[in-house]
Amino acid sequence: MTTEATLITQLAEAQTKSLQNVDVLPYAALDRGAAYRVQTGVLAAVGAAVGMLKTAVHPDGVGVAAPIYGTRVGQSGSFALPAATLTGLEVEVGLVLARDLPQDVALADEVEIVEAISHYFVGVEVCGTRFRDRAVSGPMGGLADNMSAFGYVIDPRERDSGADIDNFDVELSLAGKPIYGAPAKHGFGSVLASFVAYAKAQHPAYPLKAGTIITTGSLCGLVPFSGTGRVEARLGVHSVTFEIV
Repeated sequence: MTTEATLITQLAEAQTKSLQNVDVLPYAALDRGAAYRVQTGVLAAVGAAVGMLKTAVHPDGVGVAAPIYGTRVGQSGSFALPAATLTGLEVEVGLVLARDLPQDVALADEVEIVEAISHYFVGVEVCGTRFRDRAVSGPMGGLADNMSAFGYVIDPRERDSGADIDNFDVELSLAGKPIYGAPAKHGFGSVLASFVAYAKAQHPAYPLKAGTIITTGSLCGLVPFSGTGRVEARLGVHSVTFEIV
């Protein structure tokens, strides 16, 4: 049996060398606790800082989170990310916390969860994987691999529409060519669904503190792409631009 230490070493090496060569099967067989241990072990092994969190909901209804490394989080405009291990783009609505949100408070009252939010923003998650075949990673393999959260680019303007995505369209282009266009539809049903679920099931490595930046899931699924160039994304009046190099 492959040890957790070996699983951490393999992902950390792929991370530092920008490789997409890790056998996914041992990771897909992990339970949630082990997947989190591998995820946080890789974070420590590569010496990365958490820039923001990506939240999701597992098939059993439990909220989970993964870090997006600080060096890979930037603002719309001149930011750039390398193309080496990328798989796709996701236009999302995220949020920033105004105050600490302890798990016991979240469990006691969902109103407290919503009231802890400072503001919302529009961003683009840049997805990437260290696995050879991400398609068979399953929920636990995906969690160990940071849920494919490679990087993130934020429109710094606050979103006045908050969590409302009704009647908004998502548009994406790369190097001047459209690659996606359709009405916004959230993969978890609503912008707040994964945030609320994670607030009730926080991992000790990722407590919800004042100032935490959180992205809550795609409004367009995973949009695959190939090549490099300037990405332009739009959701209503908000736009996000950056380079894939």
